[in-house]
Amino acid sequence: MENLIEYLDESLIPLEEKVRDYLDVERTIRLLEVEILSLQSIRPDFDPENRDFEQNMAAGRRSNSLSEKEQRLASLLESYKKLKQEVVNMLPEQNKFFELNLGYGPSMVGYFTVDHETRQPLAEPVLRVVH
Repeated sequence: MENLIEYLDESLIPLEEKVRDYLDVERTIRLLEVEILSLQSIRPDFDPENRDFEQNMAAGRRSNSLSEKEQRLASLLESYKKLKQEVVNMLPEQNKFFELNLGYGPSMVGYFTVDHETRQPLAEPVLRVVH
């Protein structure tokens, strides 16, 4: 029988913290993408009497808040890539799940370069977090 409390190992705490950071950035990116799409589809300062609106949209002019959010998204994507690489570097082995405590019971994280069913190399390696 497997050790059912293996995920409580204190040596995994730095990895757990890094995975939490990774998941937080991933969630923030998703929310920001939705916000950007919403800003692109509707414009809160729309004035139907303003004839310049269509010209501005046709010319590709956007509000400052949209470009700021796009810049923040680019920054978050860089952080996300960096965190992903840090998590991968902290894992003891590839192609294996490791149990972690992310605060709500056992979770698993692993970096896979081979498909677990076919044993064929993956075109692009995958970091999997099951929580």
